[in-house]
Amino acid sequence: MTSRTQKPVRVDDRISLHWPRKRLRIKPSLPAAQQLECFSPQRAGAEEGGLLLYGDNLDALSWLLANGYAGSVRLIYLDPPYNSNRAYASRIRLRGKGQPTLGEVPAYEDVWQPGAYLQFLADRLLLLRQLLHPDGTLWLHCDYRMQAHLLLLLSEIFGPESHLNTVYWRSQTMRGAKVRSRFFPNSAQSIHIFRASHRGKPVWNAPKREVVLSEKAAAEQYMRDDHGFFRTSDPGAYSFESLKALFDDGRLYAPYGGRVVIDEDSRKVSASNGGNIGVKYYLTRKSRNRYVLNRPVDNLWDDIVGLGTVPGEDENYPTQKTEGLLRRVLESASQPGDLVLDPFVGSGTTLTVAQQLGCNWIGCDSAWRAVRTSACRLSRCWTSQNPSPSVSEGGLSTGDPRADNGSLAVCGYSILRLSTEDSLHPGAPWQERQDNAKADILLERAADRLTIRIEGFRSPQLHRMASRAQMPLPRDWRRQVRAVLLDTDFDGETLRPSQIDAPAGKNDLVAGAYSSPLPQRPPIPAGDPADRYVAILIVDVAGEEHLFVHPLPPRQSIPQENL
Repeated sequence: MTSRTQKPVRVDDRISLHWPRKRLRIKPSLPAAQQLECFSPQRAGAEEGGLLLYGDNLDALSWLLANGYAGSVRLIYLDPPYNSNRAYASRIRLRGKGQPTLGEVPAYEDVWQPGAYLQFLADRLLLLRQLLHPDGTLWLHCDYRMQAHLLLLLSEIFGPESHLNTVYWRSQTMRGAKVRSRFFPNSAQSIHIFRASHRGKPVWNAPKREVVLSEKAAAEQYMRDDHGFFRTSDPGAYSFESLKALFDDGRLYAPYGGRVVIDEDSRKVSASNGGNIGVKYYLTRKSRNRYVLNRPVDNLWDDIVGLGTVPGEDENYPTQKTEGLLRRVLESASQPGDLVLDPFVGSGTTLTVAQQLGCNWIGCDSAWRAVRTSACRLSRCWTSQNPSPSVSEGGLSTGDPRADNGSLAVCGYSILRLSTEDSLHPGAPWQERQDNAKADILLERAADRLTIRIEGFRSPQLHRMASRAQMPLPRDWRRQVRAVLLDTDFDGETLRPSQIDAPAGKNDLVAGAYSSPLPQRPPIPAGDPADRYVAILIVDVAGEEHLFVHPLPPRQSIPQENL
């Protein structure tokens, strides 16, 4: 029989995808960067935090390449638009239990001209390939609309031999109109996984999934002995010595009610009543009547719930993914300390999970609402260990960056605005916004500590929305507020919050009263103005941002202003 040697595939022989005005070459832009915000909880020896890049991600990726990040990203996860031909909106709901919805505000559009969608992603994938570590992986999330097109596009850019797998995630269960869908409802999404090149050796931590069984379910599916519920497996290539050790541990099973026979002379292990012996694998007992089974994970992920099942994670952001999904991605293909990049950051799920797992991270988005949502969510990695007492209970949020065990869960973040002459991008909303929002704010300074009390807030936009919805706004102003950021040494250019109060979920309210140490400054010569300001940034439930700036009061004085 003659062996056949497979010839290498030439580039010209590969199957490719075509669209109008296709190009697979791109020249990086030359964007300028401006720091808008920096949150740095104090910790001795803490490294710099992550990067949130605000602007077109083509500019963001170009800036990363120009600033030494080429070949340094270990894992890229991108959840881009799906070419769904839809305009997405977010419902605006007052905070607190049982509060009504005031209406909707636009979030983003996912509408494309023919071919524009593929060129949009091709341009970004070309730059992402340059940022990817030689042993890194790229995970592209998509749905049924474009998953076949994107698999071809990725194969053309990275090479078909770089395709590691495609994961299919059941993102939702059948309900509502889907139950009556013709030709099967769409309940799954795809994640294409590619390595940087066919020579790459990516990180791989084989995931396991935990299945919890009741005692009744375990009894129906498993055998039982004095040590618990078990299943058996063929011993395979176990040596005689290994089988003896398993026998001594009570982990060998003989079928048909027989016993295990150890024959030292022939060095064989057999069953007295015939049949093959098996090795016992026991379920782990979790509680009185609960047992745990760990199973390997394949490319069909039907054990990770969608957002509708975990409402506590809901950031009111369209197409938000769950932390469980990103945790599996990051735990499988990265290690603590690796750099993770999400160029379509959205609600910040990837960055939040990366922070929890000890990874470095970078996120990009052209929507300020996505950047703010991500920033607030990331700050919660720290403040969740430091819950703020309620004002109604007479408490103050102290802003102490240390948890009970003296450690921090986050090192902070920086927000950079990126733009070029061809793609001018506005600054942060609080830099440009001039509206008629008002807040009653009380400042009290004692020694080197500042107490800030917000006693009222009024947003004209929310009042207009409430008027259209024919409902009054609640008297408690905190129900209108999504987050409060405090900068006790505002320079007028970059917001450097010492505290961020952004409760998770839909029901918890901001504290409204805060106590914070004042940053140390060199002594001011006698007769010179202090020239020191306090900034209070209030983000309302519609996502609008309102900045109130006060002069720092002198010690032991309590000025009150109605802004």
